[in-house]
Amino acid sequence: MLFNSLEFFIFLPAVVLLYFLIPHKWRWIWLLVSSIFFFCYFYYSTYIPGKVPFYYYIFVAVALLSVIIVNYYIALRIEKCRASGSHTGSLYVFIGVAFPLILLFIFKYFNFFNQSIAQIANFLGLRYPSAVLNILIPVGISYYTFHSLSYLIDVHRGTINAERHLGIFSLYMLFFPKIVAGPIERAKRLIPQFYEEHVFDYQRTADGLKLMAWGLFKKIVIADRAAIVANEVFNNPQGYFGIYLIIASLCFIFQVYCDFSGYSDMAVGIGQLMGFRLTDNFKRPYLSKSISDLWRRWHITLISWLRDYVYIPMGGNRVARWRWQYNIMVVFILSGIWHGANWTFIIWAAMNGFYQLFSIWTNSIRNKFTSFIGLSKVPKLHNAIKIINTFLLFTFAGIFFRANSTSDGWYFITNLFTGFGKLMKIVIALDYEKLRLLLVPQNKVTFLGFSKPAFFPEMITLFLTLVVWGAIEIIQENSSRPLRIIISEKPWYFRWALYFGMLFALVFLGVYSNQQFIYFKF
Repeated sequence: MLFNSLEFFIFLPAVVLLYFLIPHKWRWIWLLVSSIFFFCYFYYSTYIPGKVPFYYYIFVAVALLSVIIVNYYIALRIEKCRASGSHTGSLYVFIGVAFPLILLFIFKYFNFFNQSIAQIANFLGLRYPSAVLNILIPVGISYYTFHSLSYLIDVHRGTINAERHLGIFSLYMLFFPKIVAGPIERAKRLIPQFYEEHVFDYQRTADGLKLMAWGLFKKIVIADRAAIVANEVFNNPQGYFGIYLIIASLCFIFQVYCDFSGYSDMAVGIGQLMGFRLTDNFKRPYLSKSISDLWRRWHITLISWLRDYVYIPMGGNRVARWRWQYNIMVVFILSGIWHGANWTFIIWAAMNGFYQLFSIWTNSIRNKFTSFIGLSKVPKLHNAIKIINTFLLFTFAGIFFRANSTSDGWYFITNLFTGFGKLMKIVIALDYEKLRLLLVPQNKVTFLGFSKPAFFPEMITLFLTLVVWGAIEIIQENSSRPLRIIISEKPWYFRWALYFGMLFALVFLGVYSNQQFIYFKF
C-alpha cells in the first residue's frame, strides 16, 4: 500500500476518523491494528501474490515479531541491572543489539558478503562455495533495526526508561507512517506521544493535508516524471553518450530528493492529522554551501542516528586529527552499507566521505584563494558558486548511488563528456538535420523513455515543475517563518488559487504509474 496509491487514500481517512471516534485509552490498539494491516498489505502487494511461497511471509513476520519481543524484555532487564548496579546489563545490551543486526545481516547482507568473498577467492585461485539464500528482504528492515538499536542503547545509557507497555512499544516499532522508510524516530520523542490525548484540530489537520499534498506533488509530478528518463538511461547506459548521461544524472538527483523528501513530507503530514509530531527529514539540502552542510540537511534522522550512536562513541572530533578523519570516513561507509548490499552504495558513500575530508584538507587554501581573487568581497556570488559546486559534486557521486553495477557507474563517469566536440561543431554550423540525427535515436519509437511525440511536452513539464519547486525551496530558505504561515496571511482568493493549482497539478500532471518510493527498498 503505497502512499501514492488509491488504496492508501481509502485506508488513511478510515484510520484517522476512527482514531478520533475511539476513546483515548483504546486508541493505541486501533493504531497498532492499522499499522499491522498496513505493513502486511504493503508487504504482500509489493511481491507478486501467488509466486512467493506463503511461508516466506510467515518467516518475515516471525523475524519482526521476535525483534519486538526480544528488545522489549531485554530493555526491562537492562533497566533492572542499571538500577541494581549489576554489570550483567552490558551482556543484555550485547544480546539485544546483536540479535536484530544478525537478522539484518542474514536478510540483507549475507548474499552480498558471500558473493564478494567468492569473487576474492576466485581471483586468488581458491575454491569457495558461493551459496545464495533465496529469501525476501523485509520491507523497512533497516529502519526498524535502527529503531530497536537506539531504543536499547538509550535505555542502557539511562536516557529513557524501558517501556512497560508491550502494545505501546510494538506501536513505536510498527507505527505505519514511518515503518517502511522512516523517519528514524527516537523512543524518547515518539513513545510519550502515544500516551497523549489528541483532539481534532482543524488548523493542524489543514496543515497536515497541505504538507501531504506538497509531498505528493514532489513524488508524482516531479520524481516519477524524472524517473522515466533516469531509469531509461541508467538501465542501458551503453546505449547513450555524454549529453544523455548528464541529463539522466540530473534527472536522478532531482528524482531521489523529490521522491524521498516527498515521502517524508507525507509521513510528517499523516502524523499531524492525528496529532503526532514526526521529525522533519530534510532541510533544503540542494541549497547547501558545502558537503558537510548538505549532510546536515539530508536524511537528517539517519545522519543524527549515526552521529549519536557511532561517530560520537568513536570519539567524534575530540580525538587526534587523523582519528577524527578516520571516524568521518567510517560513518560515511556505514551509511553506504546501510543503504544497500552493493558496492555501488559503498563507492557513493566513500566519494561523499572523501569530499568531506578534501574540504578539511583544503580549507585554508580555498579561503586564501577566494580572498586573493576578491570573491569573498562578493558574498552572494561566492555563495551561489559554493551551492552549485556542492550540488554538482553530490550529483556526480549520485551516479554510483543509482548505477545498477560498478561497471555501469564507471561507464557513466568516463563517458559523461563524450560526443561534445561533434555536438558543438553541428550546433555552430546550425545544421538542424545533423543535430536531429545525432540526438534523436532513429531506431527507437521512444526518446529517453517517453514516446517521441510526448517527449518535449513532458520535459517542459518537468522543467517548469522543477522551477516551481526550486522557487519554493529558495523562499523557504530565506524566510524565518514556515511557508504555510506566509500563505495563510495572503488574501483568500490568492490562497484558494494556490490550492486549486496544486489540485490541478496532482490530477493532470501526475505520473500515475504507482512507482514505489525509492527508499522503501532500504
